[in-house]
Amino acid sequence: MKKYISQFAAIVLLILSGACTENNLELYDGPSMIHFLETTNSVLVDETNPVVSIEVGVTKALETDRVFNVEIDPNGTSAVEGISFELLTPQVTIKAGEVLGNVQVQGLYEGAEPDGQSIKLMLSATNTEWVADFQNSYYLELYKFCDFEQSAFIGTFKVLETDYWQNTFEYEVEAVAGDDPYSIYVTGLWAVNEPVKISFDRKEPTCSIPAQYFFDDGNYENAWIRSLEDGTYNTCMGTIKGLNYFVYPEGSNQGWDLGTFDMVRIK
Repeated sequence: MKKYISQFAAIVLLILSGACTENNLELYDGPSMIHFLETTNSVLVDETNPVVSIEVGVTKALETDRVFNVEIDPNGTSAVEGISFELLTPQVTIKAGEVLGNVQVQGLYEGAEPDGQSIKLMLSATNTEWVADFQNSYYLELYKFCDFEQSAFIGTFKVLETDYWQNTFEYEVEAVAGDDPYSIYVTGLWAVNEPVKISFDRKEPTCSIPAQYFFDDGNYENAWIRSLEDGTYNTCMGTIKGLNYFVYPEGSNQGWDLGTFDMVRIK
């Protein structure tokens, strides 16, 4: 069993130590170049045909408006424009004196696939010097959303776990139906035999671990577990992504372990 030797106080100290470092900031004095603020995202596409907003920015504001092109790179795109998505903004304008813009992509439910489809977006301009050589491409994954079905989350699953220190673990667990139609019990998480309840939201594709007793192995008396943040689920694929866990002594805000995990159905 993975040892819960980390104290939550140590986590806090690690975060605070970075905040205490003296910052020596210098004002940027280079050319004004456009880039994506983030480079990846994944979205569940339901019957509402959701619109995804993707932020772009320039490294420095100028006194004139500038227009940039948003292109679809076929080498990194498996989704089909007009069938599974629409690029609503093939051009984006950065106004004079401003540094941010917005690119919009609409997912189309009828053409979406449960296994997911990818879109690679690229930025370009008539003046190539206006485009940064960093974060100039963006990968968007579109997954078809299916209404929740408890049976999709029952069976054998592969768990991919990442703890607070970015250590990764991979193992198998078993999931059975919970005590209501919107929950399951998972046995084998962190090699602990106690089942852990996972609850699913009925309206949003999110899930969480409600506060519950976890285990007592004699070293860590009365350990409890809960989520600090929700994960997401995909009934079509029987997957759970980014579900947060926090292991702590009952009645305390200090913890022994913290991280996230994914669950992928095997059978």
